[in-house]
Formats: sequence, structure tokens, C-alpha cells
Amino acid sequence: MYFVEFNIILSSCLYFSDAFGLYGLGNGYRFFVRELNSTFGVFDSSPILTKWIRQPLDHFDQNETRAWHMRYFERLDYWKRKGPIYMFINGEGPASQWFLQTGILYELAKETKGAMYLGEHRYYGKSKPFKDFSTENLAYLSSRQALADFAKLIKAIKMSPKYNESKVVVVGGSYAGNLAAWMRLLYPNLVDAAIASSAPVLAKKDFYEYLENVSEDFEQHGTPGCFDKIKEVFSKYDELFKTSSGIEQLREEEQICESTDMDKPENKQLFFLDKTSEFMYEAQYGSPESIKGFCEDLKNTSQVFSAKDDDSDLWNEKNNCFDYDFDAMIENMRQVDWIMAWTYQTCTEFGYFPTTNSDEQPFTNNVFVDLFFSLCTKLYGHDFDEKRIDEGIERSNNMYGGLTPNVTQVVFVNGDLDPYHKLGVLEDVSYEAPAKIIPLSSHCRDLFSDKAKDPEELKEARKYIKYLIKRWIGAGEYKKPVKKP
Repeated sequence: MYFVEFNIILSSCLYFSDAFGLYGLGNGYRFFVRELNSTFGVFDSSPILTKWIRQPLDHFDQNETRAWHMRYFERLDYWKRKGPIYMFINGEGPASQWFLQTGILYELAKETKGAMYLGEHRYYGKSKPFKDFSTENLAYLSSRQALADFAKLIKAIKMSPKYNESKVVVVGGSYAGNLAAWMRLLYPNLVDAAIASSAPVLAKKDFYEYLENVSEDFEQHGTPGCFDKIKEVFSKYDELFKTSSGIEQLREEEQICESTDMDKPENKQLFFLDKTSEFMYEAQYGSPESIKGFCEDLKNTSQVFSAKDDDSDLWNEKNNCFDYDFDAMIENMRQVDWIMAWTYQTCTEFGYFPTTNSDEQPFTNNVFVDLFFSLCTKLYGHDFDEKRIDEGIERSNNMYGGLTPNVTQVVFVNGDLDPYHKLGVLEDVSYEAPAKIIPLSSHCRDLFSDKAKDPEELKEARKYIKYLIKRWIGAGEYKKPVKKP
């Protein structure tokens, strides 16, 4: 689907190339799992149990009687007595057992004889309190309610006598990286340590820094002349939109549907967002090598090719054209539960709206924050306006502490390629809450490994993360890794 990785998926570490613009983190999670399956092949196939736990609809209403069932997964084949409990917090998408079969949580569990669990976030996957995602029913969707869900799940697991001496470590990436850090913040007596990977912990309305980082990635890692070529292509788009004949030329060159009114400001912005999202994807999930490859294609074609696959609601298969109709896209969004859920969270808690409101990027200034305000009001009602968005963002930053959360035994990990690192913790909060920036690394890349391709910096970062967790919970061998000369 097109619109949400207002921030990428973003275990929210997923993303579809054409979905970034409005969905951002959300679509990221779905892309991430798909890419992992295709890239890394068959995982450890040991048995994983699917379980359910009853949760109240509202944890903060003492009179609440309504309930729903949350799905979670359990894997115990490596667990030994006194071994820790590792809980992977799932984010804005269906829970995937992948995180219990490979990656940093799996490696930690093997090395420290730990139990593995993965909890699904309310309103995503099969953990749905309601079948109907109306605005009224979405009122119980929030990070605070989700954190309370995970707290209740951990308490239920810890009730087993076998876990009396087990420490608890939570792991999450992207939005779920936020949740991992915030679990340690709100439930320090329940959670002993956390890994917050690619976590945009600062809620922000006008996230213009996102495209600034995309610009930096292409300027630093693209081929010679790539940055100027991007500027040239987008300047041409901008110029063509100034006249009727230019719009007709653009319609023909870019396969835009005849029925789409490209004089409408929202449709024009959607066009620019779609074209820009191709660069967003490369910056967030790519590598210096893939960025160079993208630049070569751009140099040879002087055109940005948008996605035409099943993931894009902008491509009209019947008429073989792109339909940049904003209102039609809104109606398509209403049909997909996870999109309605994640967009609701961006409109009520986080913002994360990627705009072109900066001179430090080559994509022209044609995506405005007002576009996202319109998205929120059209999807959820007139009350979901800029004022409400501002209040939600302020509430989130006040509750969780923004870039200076009051936590210990949390490691904040970011890749410098990833545009979301601009909203992450980049400096140590304290000695016991360090920040780790991985050079040439992308979104959530520390959570999984490809031993044949991973650069040395990424391998060393994982060793450091595992060292911290083992030291904090007193498990396994945790000799501090020595940096190679």
C-alpha cells in the first residue's frame, strides 16, 4: 500500500519503496521481513509456540471490563535454569517469528541460555481489539497502552516459578525501539535491560531533517555528479508544473492517469512525495553500494521510476497509469487496518511527517506539512487537526523524555545512513545508557547479520551491544571487545 514509514517498519523495521512518503515507519516493517526472507533464506526451524493472553481494552480505567486477546510467541529450546528472558517487542505490523530464529536476540539467547518471546502490538497482525477500525475504536491505540500490554505479558511469563531468577531484556527496532527504551523507563522493576535500535524517540511534526539526511547520503556516497542530477530532475518536475502544457508533458512522460487533476495542490504534492520516496528507501534501507547503483540508473535515464508492483495503490493496472489522486488514496487507506492504525499513531502521538521544508536538499520544496494535516483530518475527523497533532507530540515528549530519557541499562543504536537517526539518541545519556552510531549502516541493521557482507564496523557494533547486555544482566561471557587497529 502506498501511504504510511511516516516512518518505516518500522519491529517496525520495514518499508515499501513507494509507501514511505506517508506511511514511513509502518510500511518499513513489512518490507524488512520480506527482504530478510529473500536475502537470508532458511532460518533455524526449531519449534516456536503461538500463545495468547487476555488484555484489558484500557489499562488505565479501573472500571474497564472489556478485553481482547494479544498474540505472542515462545521459544525455549536454548533456555536453562536461571537463564534470562528475551522479549522482542513487535511494532506497527504483524508479528514475525523471524526474530526468534536469527539476529541479535537469537544470538544472545544461544550465548546466555535464554528464553525467547515475541509480543504482538495491539491493533496489528492478529492482536486486534476490534474488527472495525473506526475513529471511535482506535481511541485505545497508543504507545502507552501497548507498553502496558507488554508489561502485563512479562508479568504473566514471570509468574512461572522457573523464571524466579531470570532477568528480562527487551529488544525492539524503529518505533518498537522506542517501546524497548520506554519499557525500561516506565517499568524499571520489570525490565532489566533494553536494546533500542534505530529508535526515533523524539516526536516531531515537521520532520524536514529526514530529507536533509537523504541528501547527505547521496552527496557523500553517490557517484560523481549524482547530487546535481537529482537537483536537475526535480527542478524539471517543478518547472513543468508551472504551465498547462508542462503538466501535459509530465502526464505523458510519467504515465499519469488522464483523469487525475494535477492542478490540485494535494495531488501535486503526492507526485513529489512518490518520486522522493524512491530516494528515501535507498537512504533508509540501502548501502553505499546500492546508492551508487541508484545514481547510475538516474544518470542513464534522467528519470525516477516509481514502483508499479502490488504494494503501490498509486498504480492503476486497469488503465496502465499512475493515479496521484489524494482523495482516492485516502479511500484506499481506509481498507487496510494496519495503515489506519499506524497513521492514527502518527496523527496522535509522533508526527514524523517528512517534508521538503529545508534548503539543504535537492528535491525542491513541494511537500508541505499541511498535506499530512489534511491526511489526518480526512481519515479520522475534523478534530484531528494541527492543534491536536501538536498536543500529542508535546505529550509524548513530556512523557518519555525525548532525546534525554531518564533511563539506565539501555543501549541506543543508530546507523548514520538511516534518516531516522536524526530523531534518535546520538550521545550517551549516561555511562549506563550509551549511544552507538554505526558508520555506513542503515535502519535496524544491527538486529540481523549477514556475515559474508557485513562491514567490520557493524560486526564490532554487535559485539559491543551484546557485551553491554551480558554485563548488565550478569550472564555469559562479557569481556569488552577490543577495537581492532
